[in-house]
Amino acid sequence: MRHLRRILRLAVACGVIAAVAWMPLQASALTTGHTGSGGPALAESGGRLYVGWTGSTGTAGAKGLNLGYSTNAGKTITKIANGETAPQGVGPALDGDGTGVYLAWPSGNASDTLTAVYFNGTAFTCRTSFTGVTTTDSPALADDGSGNRYIAWTDPAGHIEIAQLDSSACATTGTMTLTGRTTLTETTTAGPALVYDTTDANLGLVVAWTSSGSGSPVEIGSYTGATTLTNLSQVSAPVGSSSDPGLTTTTSDLYLMYPGTDGYAYLGYSEGCIPSCFSPASTGDQTSSSIGLAVDGATTYYAFFDPAGNLVVDSF
Repeated sequence: MRHLRRILRLAVACGVIAAVAWMPLQASALTTGHTGSGGPALAESGGRLYVGWTGSTGTAGAKGLNLGYSTNAGKTITKIANGETAPQGVGPALDGDGTGVYLAWPSGNASDTLTAVYFNGTAFTCRTSFTGVTTTDSPALADDGSGNRYIAWTDPAGHIEIAQLDSSACATTGTMTLTGRTTLTETTTAGPALVYDTTDANLGLVVAWTSSGSGSPVEIGSYTGATTLTNLSQVSAPVGSSSDPGLTTTTSDLYLMYPGTDGYAYLGYSEGCIPSCFSPASTGDQTSSSIGLAVDGATTYYAFFDPAGNLVVDSF
């Protein structure tokens, strides 16, 4: 990662950030042999790198929803049968808890109803369909490391909604609940990204989204429970107007990825800035989808679909 940051700083200083070759990233790209659409999701938990994606089988409104895991950095992915579906072009969200993963998606079986389930490493439990909550975009999940987990989604009016995903009653009721649900003033043309910042900036729960305003830039802000975000910043590099951004964090860096209008994946980092300061550059990866990110130890992984619809896992 230090090498990555040095490349970014040099690119900024020379004024050629869009032309960075990013050769170190290209060397690790793995085409997995799986296909699909939308944006894949990643999460590290229990020594596994989990991958969630909407597959290629089924109708446009109900493609097979896939969850799998890898113990060798994405070289092989073991799929976990689940029987769920999601709309074509819409991906799931993942968040690990050290043992298993939480999975959320708009259900293709139930008219885009926001749905969540917990996979405990061996079986699915606590499946919950949130009646009356619908979205036609990919949702997002994140936790604060203290047991508080949050979910964000785009409502039918284009507003971002955030709530705490409470799974405390799973053992007794078998369901989760949404608490503290808030509708933000911000609107978006796609699904949001969500991460709990662990850098020195202490930004808390960070939301990123593609603005529905002029130029469709990526907007970033901190969620404190109010309808208006704080620590607002903007990334004005070329952004695909209907694409979800991706976020992840390490102790020193907050990372942002998104597909650009030129068909390439862009990566930027913010090292303790308030508000977040990103200077994205092209990774050289051609993508036809949004991008999922996850941190596993000293390695940050990202996943996307290439222009042929193949699931690709890469790292830096």
